[in-house]
Amino acid sequence: MNRLLAAGALEARVAARFGIVPTAVGLGVLWTLVLAAVPVEKARALAGVLLFVDTAGFGALFVVALLLFERVEGTRDALAVTPLRTAEGMTARLLLLTALSVLIAFPMLVAAARDRPAELAGVLAPALLGVAVTALLFLTACLAVGARFRGLSGFLLAMPPVVAPLILVPLAYAGGVLHHPVVHAVPTTVGVDLVRLALDPGSVDRHPVVLALAVGYALGWAAVGGVTACRAVAMGPSLPVPPPSPRGVRASGGAVSPRRTSFPVARFARVDLVGSRRDPLLVLLLAAPVLLAAAIRVSFPQAVDIVRVSYGIDLAAHTPAVMATLVLLHVPMMFGVVGGLRAVEDADERVLLVLRVSPLSLWAYLGYRMVVAAAASLLGLVVALPLSGLSPSGWSPGLVVAVVLAALQAPVLVVSLTALAADKVTALVVAKGAGAVLVLVPVVLWALPDWWRLPFLVLPPAWPVLAVPEYAAGAPGPWGCLLGGVLVTAVAVAVLLGRTRRALDVR
Repeated sequence: MNRLLAAGALEARVAARFGIVPTAVGLGVLWTLVLAAVPVEKARALAGVLLFVDTAGFGALFVVALLLFERVEGTRDALAVTPLRTAEGMTARLLLLTALSVLIAFPMLVAAARDRPAELAGVLAPALLGVAVTALLFLTACLAVGARFRGLSGFLLAMPPVVAPLILVPLAYAGGVLHHPVVHAVPTTVGVDLVRLALDPGSVDRHPVVLALAVGYALGWAAVGGVTACRAVAMGPSLPVPPPSPRGVRASGGAVSPRRTSFPVARFARVDLVGSRRDPLLVLLLAAPVLLAAAIRVSFPQAVDIVRVSYGIDLAAHTPAVMATLVLLHVPMMFGVVGGLRAVEDADERVLLVLRVSPLSLWAYLGYRMVVAAAASLLGLVVALPLSGLSPSGWSPGLVVAVVLAALQAPVLVVSLTALAADKVTALVVAKGAGAVLVLVPVVLWALPDWWRLPFLVLPPAWPVLAVPEYAAGAPGPWGCLLGGVLVTAVAVAVLLGRTRRALDVR
């Protein structure tokens, strides 16, 4: 017990050092303010989705990123010669991250149930239990998968087949799409039931004994996942490290062509792109806009019907906000975060220090990363927007400007990660915060009166959203948005580049 308490204290300090605890507090405050700002009936519906999709999964990436960071830094090897067992250390980490999910959920539930103060205890108990059980399932599943890989790329590629059923099946069940009893075999379904029981008691028709057995079933799966994860952590990565390739030779054994070019950026781009072709995650990322748009085109009409029947909200009337959130800003977020993570990884591996004595300058390297992210985002948006079916009006001047400005958000994300993150764990913290901003900006600008939009104009993502024709009331028009968006984005990039330079000088 003393070792477990000591491990818990250590994990708390580590989480605070990497900014995980402040991020949890910030997200709790942010989502609570959002829920407090909307009518209470809609707040309850929104809280149910947020608690399951976002809050319960808060620590899923962090639990893997922390492990990978420890391996790179040699911390796992150092812990192997201490009295602390692997199971104790991982248990402390899982419990801490679960507690952070519960911490985020607490004020959100208070805001969502503000019209039922006398029943607050009855709301909090089942909902917090549901969040805790679901968070523990997500954490153990991700850790069991991620412990077998040496880097985030392999984990991110292997994670969706494991985690997707844990998310999609309960959501389809809660939306009334799936009714078969087999859905209860998915352990996270009980988490949705507990949250719904708290926020809308009439929506759950299950006996308390059945719910208690379902909780035990879910905890049993969490225990299995925890044991599997601890064994995977103790065994280490299952894939061997490939031997370093000699300079000028590809990892597959084929020699790289000796052809040279007079531009260092072009030489670096050629080497980088050749390496990218062998990374399955990057290949999947290139296809992600098409997959995302196709999924939206197929599922959005059904989602409109489900939301109308279940919550009395006409989602079709808010199609522009859905388009701006799920496509216009989401595609650049994907490419920007991946580009930023690659830059942070290069900094961790001292690649950026080598660049200081090479023909390729630091600014050329960062420029290359930003241009690639922007170009990929632009291409992805050009394909995804019409395919999604959320922009039936076609390519109006406003939508063209919105796409151009949205593509510029990817470079902002790249330099945000290089400026604010010292390692991959902190980079995920920054990406989590940036993702929350990119989700909220289109929703807030859609819901607020015109004169309330002014404070948001200092944020680069606000400008592509305001350029969308349906947002145009009170906006400066497409060309005004283009001018303002380019100016604000350029200022943000300049500030972040300066901070990046100072951060690299300190390392």
